[in-house]
Amino acid sequence: MANIVTSLPDYVKQNENELLYKTVFGSASVERFSKQLGVKGKAAINLLSTDPVLQDGSECGFTPQGDATFTQRNIVTGLIKVNMEFCHKTLIGKYTEHEVKVNANQDAMPFEEEITASIADGIKAKMETAVWQGKSETDHFDGIIEVLAGAAGVVAVSLSGTSAYDHIKAVYAKIPRSVRRKAGLKINVSPELYDEFIMELVEKNLYHYPSAQNAAPMEFNFPGTNVPVISVDGLAGTKKVIAAVDSNIYYGTDMMGDEEEFKLWFSDDEDKFRLKAVWNAGVQVAFPDEVVVGTIA
Repeated sequence: MANIVTSLPDYVKQNENELLYKTVFGSASVERFSKQLGVKGKAAINLLSTDPVLQDGSECGFTPQGDATFTQRNIVTGLIKVNMEFCHKTLIGKYTEHEVKVNANQDAMPFEEEITASIADGIKAKMETAVWQGKSETDHFDGIIEVLAGAAGVVAVSLSGTSAYDHIKAVYAKIPRSVRRKAGLKINVSPELYDEFIMELVEKNLYHYPSAQNAAPMEFNFPGTNVPVISVDGLAGTKKVIAAVDSNIYYGTDMMGDEEEFKLWFSDDEDKFRLKAVWNAGVQVAFPDEVVVGTIA
């Protein structure tokens, strides 16, 4: 009778939660955004805006004035999975042979830690792109660019010319003054545009601005302001410059049910190791009228 192995290999068994968290929340952009948990397909982001009225306080009486408006925007997530399998016998005869155990009870996968960590990193990179550029038909949920394209109130700017500095300056100029005062405001650009921007600052001798000093290696305050320009891997290859407050962007997932998993096991039927990762994800912008989207012509 064949041996049936039901336990997870040691590394994944001990680090399943860490690997799952890295898969779901590991993207650099996701770490910055607001989180909404318990989303199973679709959920509402409940929003409140108020407009108090200043009245004459020298008189007695109570006259209610001002509005408190409750609104909602729906965040829609897609269910995503990764299925992979590995044949440990293909490592025999190679430099990794010392890590291979050939027996009927395969309870340890060669280079288990390195392989699973690499897969988690690969998922993280793909999710970084998807949260910005994703489309539901290919990535299982719409990313920020797609969400903003269909949202009313977004401040749209057409960017002409060839200067990265001028592109970013034009977007900054369109940020509503009330938004400029908010913590977490950033101008998000592709890594290519960011590199061009930095080179232009050097050429213009603008790198000496005290307000442009920032500890983050891929952030640099726009000269004369306290608004960081940030290089975003998820915007690579796009012609978008997006100014938004981090907390205004929501990342939705479940993480409160039992659908998410990161699992590695040995399949007796196939005589191979199999890996399965399952999670859901989606993004939404709470107040589109507080976002500026520049598109380079």
